[in-house]
Amino acid sequence: MVAIGRVPAGSLNSQSSRSVVIRHQIVVWRLESVESLEVKMGVTKEEVQASLTSKLNPSHLEVTDTSGGCGASFEIEIVSEQFEGKRLLERHRMVNTALTEEMKHIHALSIKKALTSAQWKQQQESNNTKSA
Repeated sequence: MVAIGRVPAGSLNSQSSRSVVIRHQIVVWRLESVESLEVKMGVTKEEVQASLTSKLNPSHLEVTDTSGGCGASFEIEIVSEQFEGKRLLERHRMVNTALTEEMKHIHALSIKKALTSAQWKQQQESNNTKSA
């Protein structure tokens, strides 16, 4: 869920300061002249998925919104060939870089798995063997 606050034109005068409380966050602004003002709080699961898909081309991607719907906290499981030859810290940095814009609105990001396709395949085979 994305919360957006709108202030219609003419509802505030040029000398006023106002504050809006949206989901425990306070946004304060000073207006001089504005047609409308939009405040975006959090991001959607689909926005996170779209950014990661376009930038890291994952073969497997799971994004879970753990914030209760406000878009401030996510868990990610991602498999990408771009991780080949990279250490875990480098992979996490790649994910964070891919989500640069989204991270401005995300409070917590948990990267549960950041694997190459070979590692993912090995993990899946191991899980299948254990469950058999």
